Amino acid sequence: MDRKKMETLVLIIGTLVVAAALTMYFVMGDNPSKPLYTNIVFAVGFLCYIAYNTITTSGLQKEIKELNGHIDGLKTELEERRADIARLEQNLSAKDDELKAKTEEASKLEADLEGLQKDFDALKAEGEAKT
Repeated sequence: MDRKKMETLVLIIGTLVVAAALTMYFVMGDNPSKPLYTNIVFAVGFLCYIAYNTITTSGLQKEIKELNGHIDGLKTELEERRADIARLEQNLSAKDDELKAKTEEASKLEADLEGLQKDFDALKAEGEAKT
């Protein structure tokens, strides 16, 4: 039985218990056992409430255990993701350093190329001047 149906059933039983106790109290008149019967009706209603409370509590405890297990699984997954992110950030940093080194090397090679181009142009000009 799902929780909502059980709560409705307990509410109906509780209302019937109170109605029965009040009916007994007012209908029985001056009967000397009136308080005894009324108390018995309340006791039966209270026992029903205790049974309902026990069933509900055990169900909730089971749900809490399942949710705690799910939370632990999510925490583990989160730690794995954080480790992956840290590893990827480290790889990215290494690649960034490598890119900077390659960029500096390319700049030096371009400067060398420009120097060689100037030397070549100078030698070419000398060769044309001699001819």
